[in-house]
Amino acid sequence: MRPVTILVLSSGVPATTIAALAERFDVLGPGDAQEIEALVSSHGARIRGIATTGKARLDRALLARLPALELVACYSAGLDKIDTEALAERGIALTNSSAALADEVADLAIALMIMARRRLVAADAHVRSGAWAKDAFPLGRSVTGRRIGLLGLGHIGSAIARRAEAMGMQPRYCTRRPVAECAYPHHADARALAADSDVFVIACPGGTANRGLVDRNVIAALGPDATLVNIARGEIVDEPALVEALASGRLGSAGLDVFANEPDVPLALRQLDNVVLAPHLGSATIETRTAMGGSVVRSLERLLNPV
Repeated sequence: MRPVTILVLSSGVPATTIAALAERFDVLGPGDAQEIEALVSSHGARIRGIATTGKARLDRALLARLPALELVACYSAGLDKIDTEALAERGIALTNSSAALADEVADLAIALMIMARRRLVAADAHVRSGAWAKDAFPLGRSVTGRRIGLLGLGHIGSAIARRAEAMGMQPRYCTRRPVAECAYPHHADARALAADSDVFVIACPGGTANRGLVDRNVIAALGPDATLVNIARGEIVDEPALVEALASGRLGSAGLDVFANEPDVPLALRQLDNVVLAPHLGSATIETRTAMGGSVVRSLERLLNPV
């Protein structure tokens, strides 16, 4: 029997994952745009699975050239450049690694929250510069007993909420529809959630649908004692409005792992001492990246043993 053929569409899929796939499948790719074009032209009719990341374009035009496609396994949680509607129309299964990386990203969200509210980066600089010998460091803001608003309550948002509850915080959330059997207070829009939050954590998908969702009005609703944490996608936030609010003191602090045009981060944002910046490393541990690769392999194995 001829082996099942899959296409590794993105070079962002790790070599170890590709090697594991090659033990089970006839693997095509990865490659640059021209190489992918050649592979699809020659083998598109027999490609049944795709391994990719959310940063590789998988649009309606490409899907039309893959008539045998049954399943797309995304290595990352984000599905930014994947046409999910076109997949759904054809009944093509789509999986991602959000369950595999949820705990790691949640840990970082909590770390950014504490670091921002206690101003730990500035505190570190205070000690290293010798300023501590002259002046005490200013008081920070507590997290215990505070209201934490989750914009999104999927795998990652739920993992953050569980950690926050253990710390004595009070979760509430915003999703398009209330989550069944969830006891946390629900808000129908981002601004209402912001007005009811001391800490506001963005944990929803990015992409066109949510671009600019956290706008000037949402940021204003948080107020001067609040903290915004973004571990989702940079385009969800109106970045100039965020910088302005942080610089003016209308927003207390922020912890950011993602940015609108990363890796280019505005100088004005980098110069603020009430913001903690990380280089998009939410899932960036050896253990979690290994688990993410494993989730891709397990998803595609469904092609070998369909239920």
